[in-house]
Amino acid sequence: MAKKKHAPKQQPITATQAENDTRPTLLSPSKVAAIARAEAKDIANKQVSGFTDFLREQSVISIGIGLVLGIQIKAVVDTIMASLVNPVTQLILPGQEALSSKEFMMTLNGKEVAIGWGAIVYSLFTFIMVAILIYAGYKLLRLDKLTKKKDEPVAVKEEKEKPKK
Repeated sequence: MAKKKHAPKQQPITATQAENDTRPTLLSPSKVAAIARAEAKDIANKQVSGFTDFLREQSVISIGIGLVLGIQIKAVVDTIMASLVNPVTQLILPGQEALSSKEFMMTLNGKEVAIGWGAIVYSLFTFIMVAILIYAGYKLLRLDKLTKKKDEPVAVKEEKEKPKK
């Protein structure tokens, strides 16, 4: 009995081989698949690099870090206000209630309303303390020295280099 000869198995081709094949024949399914894989990979690489460029250029990571630090600083300030400022104001101001609960009554045409001036002052103190702590941290950690210098346009550099008459 005669042995059957098997046709040699076709090896999958790479995208480069498929692109460089200039023969005017119909593309085989393996060539089409290789081209499709190469195109999909190229599109995916462009998308990923575009996203990472966006993160770098727009300082998204810095904004996220700043948000987290701001929240934590606010928690520290709230503790300072509740544990230090409120007790001190209770000693100075009349009455035993905390600063945030201080109010005065206002009457107009027989109607009476309570104006919570203490809550407003408390909120302003909190804001000022947060601003001071963020500014101090910014200066102490020398974060102002870390800002990137943007490249000047070439025309501006050339104008600076020209000797003046």
